[in-house]
Amino acid sequence: MHTFVFRSYNLIMQSDESDLIRDVCFDMDKAESKLKSIRRQLQHDREHAAAREKLLTSAEDKLSAAIVAAQSLTRTPAPLPE
Repeated sequence: MHTFVFRSYNLIMQSDESDLIRDVCFDMDKAESKLKSIRRQLQHDREHAAAREKLLTSAEDKLSAAIVAAQSLTRTPAPLPE
């Protein structure tokens, strides 16, 4: 006995609406399970993207401040008039 899974994300996107409706009618439970999986993955991706944005923003701020501080330390002072 074979257990079939619902279409992959790519196949869902490539499907005609009528074919997809036919497949959903054939196995509503698997279609709903696939939809829940897509929603979980979307939520995970959103959380990951938010955490990555926070990390990169913090790194950008910290590195920018360090560059500004280093530039102020390494600037050659103007010669004093005689």
